[in-house]
Amino acid sequence: MRLTQWTDYSLRVLMYCAATESRPTPPTISEIAQAHGISRSHLTKIAMTLAANGWLETTRGRGGGLRLLKPADQIVLGTVVRQTETDFNLVECFDASLNTCRLDGLCLLKRTLKEAMAQYLAVLDGVTLADLVTPGQPPLGGQVISFAPRA
Repeated sequence: MRLTQWTDYSLRVLMYCAATESRPTPPTISEIAQAHGISRSHLTKIAMTLAANGWLETTRGRGGGLRLLKPADQIVLGTVVRQTETDFNLVECFDASLNTCRLDGLCLLKRTLKEAMAQYLAVLDGVTLADLVTPGQPPLGGQVISFAPRA
């Protein structure tokens, strides 16, 4: 099981916002893009999607940026992954319209992978954004990033 880049970046944005929520000024898309080495335009699209899903508030202009709309302990990873991933079909036989496997119905792979996916999502359903970050601490695995207010 592998997350798409879109979901990975979505989680990074949410985690960054959670880690910096105690700052007087919110992080900007440019700041997050630079911190992660991600295209600013790509992150803008992601931020708009996260805002549309009710996780982020975006404010334009001077002093603007991104803030979580809900407390980090109310944003469940399983929900974010389900809403940002586009395809949970791990193998061809998960989609009847594409399935050409001659073993379909004879093997247990499909059932086993569906169970694994259910367990995977169940674990993510037990984790919130707050479980993943320590507010005020660098969100990039120890890489030093200044969380001091910008002038």
